[in-house]
Amino acid sequence: MEQVLGPVHLVRIGRVRFPVAAVIGKAPDGSAVTHARLGRDGWLRVYFGPGRRVRVSDGTEWRIRATGYGPYIAPMVTNDNGKLALALPHGKRSYGINGRDFAFNLYPAGRLGVRRPTWVLREHETELATLDAGSLNAQHPVPLAAALLCWTVAKFGIPGEAALEVPSMQWK
Repeated sequence: MEQVLGPVHLVRIGRVRFPVAAVIGKAPDGSAVTHARLGRDGWLRVYFGPGRRVRVSDGTEWRIRATGYGPYIAPMVTNDNGKLALALPHGKRSYGINGRDFAFNLYPAGRLGVRRPTWVLREHETELATLDAGSLNAQHPVPLAAALLCWTVAKFGIPGEAALEVPSMQWK
């Protein structure tokens, strides 16, 4: 599985048609590297729709979609061979990002409030990366599927946990 290291950015490159975003990092020689191209994003698309389309740099197709897992609707990254990574809550705005070869914890580094917080991705006692809405700075290699799930749950949360980031509707 492809891994990211160093500063990686989620960059908007289109409007409607695939691709609309790209995950861009730096190669060891300093040149820009596109790790993946992403389709349209959205809470309904990921959790109740077809999912977000992902084309990795080697040409394989992935999807960020959701599945029922206990009382939660959990986001996951899949390919033709099955699940690559799954995110589940284990506290208020604290998540476990799990795959076949890794198990990480993602949690906000600061207080939740008006500003979107910086998030920390850890494996046991090792801090792997910090991320915000559009960038990830990985001090250690992080699987691309885990990075995509980190951005998804940091933006939308998980339906079924406390304090959702879902728009509220009021009928009058």
